Order: sequence, then structure tokens, then C-alpha cells
Amino acid sequence: MKYYLDTEFLEGSQNKTFLNFKYGETKPTIDLISIGIVSEDGREYYAVSKDFNLKEAWNRYDVKNNKKVYWIRENVLRPIFDDWVHEYLTPLDNWKFTYRNFKKLLRKYGKSTQEISYEIRRFIYLMETHPSFIHSTMDIWAEHLLTERKIEFYTYYGAYDHVVFCWLFGKMIDLPKGFPKYTKDLKQLLDEYITNKLLPTENSNNLRKINLTFKQGLKLLKNSKNYPKQVNNHNALYDAKWNKKLHEFIINKM
Repeated sequence: MKYYLDTEFLEGSQNKTFLNFKYGETKPTIDLISIGIVSEDGREYYAVSKDFNLKEAWNRYDVKNNKKVYWIRENVLRPIFDDWVHEYLTPLDNWKFTYRNFKKLLRKYGKSTQEISYEIRRFIYLMETHPSFIHSTMDIWAEHLLTERKIEFYTYYGAYDHVVFCWLFGKMIDLPKGFPKYTKDLKQLLDEYITNKLLPTENSNNLRKINLTFKQGLKLLKNSKNYPKQVNNHNALYDAKWNKKLHEFIINKM
């Protein structure tokens, strides 16, 4: 069974503070903010972590044209907030996008790393309708399931996604039974298709003698009729859905 995943995360060093005074930085790390997974058969999983450093994510900025740009706040946190307001609140509540309000909703609707890792195991093992199963029972079920099918994970530019995903379960050796220790990167598959199918080779036929650079080949492919268009970028679930469509596109092309 193929699973397409995407994550939003906070990467790099984080500020160390005491009583709101900065006194240093942590070593570089990656904090999961949200994760989306879509299965080959169309099932979906989505969760927002409540364990990431919200203050760091909210306050981090880059300076562009002498102006502070809060990219994570506006492109990752705001859409999550808007979705929660739309789903759980009414217009009469009149919740504004503030740090305090986001923190309240995160405490209520976010999930711990432990909850997310457990729910993902159930989702992958096709056990989402059996929440009463305990871990030992889950392992027995997984052993049975894995004799029937192989688990495959796909991402797009997935190096960090893979690390964040593995950290949900601890060390790489702690990955659940049957989970591969790598993900297949759709960007790599796309690049290989362009190189092998679109660019000229020594044995080019008349249809492939156009002198294309790699960048031109990529642009040509993206402008083709059936290339999937991305919507709601930086929403982990929508990006996971796009990953699935992209893989289907590549398979059909090959």
C-alpha cells in the first residue's frame, strides 16, 4: 500500500529564553507542526502537533527590504487557525488571529506526539475503526497485514519530512513493524523522467531532438494538460493529496 505524506515544520536553532530574556540558542532541530497522509485507496489522516515551540514559530522572521517577514506565522499557522475557526467556532465568536487565541485553540485541538504516532500506526495498519486495540494487539495485526501487502511512503522534496516522520516514533530503529526506513522522493522520480524521457540523448528520435535544458523540460512538463496544480500550499493534507496526484501523473507518463 502506498502512502503519500507531507509535513509542516519549524527548523533550525531556537531561542533560549528566561523571563522573556534571550540568553542563547539551541542546537539546530526540526519540530513537527502538522502532518498529512493520503493512502493509495483514498483514506486521509491529518493532525496538528501541540508539542512544537509555538513562541518560536510565531516570532521567527526574516528581513526583506528592511521589513520583517513572519513567514511561518502567515503561511503555516494562520491557515491552521482559519481552518479551526471555520470548523469549530461561529462568526459571533469573532476570534482574531493572535498568539493568545492560537495557543488556546492549539491546546484544545492540537495533539501530542504520542497521540499522533499512535493514530498513524492505526491508519497505516488499516485499523482506524478499531481505536480500542492496544499496542500488543496492533503488532499482531501488523504481522498479519504485512504478509498481504508492502508499505511504501512517498514525499516531495522529502528529506526533512522523512526525519520529522521518523522522530514521531523515536529512533529510526523504533519505527513500527513494516515501516520502511526511507521514503521515495517524487521530486527525484520527476527529475529522472525529465532527464530520461524529455531531454535529448545520443539515440534521440525525431520527436526528441528539440534542444531542451532541464529547466525548460520541467516547465514544459508543468504546463502539460494533466499536470496536477497545487492548491492550499503549506497545508500538509492538501500537499499530501497533491503528492498522490503527482505520482499518478508520473506513472501515466512513464
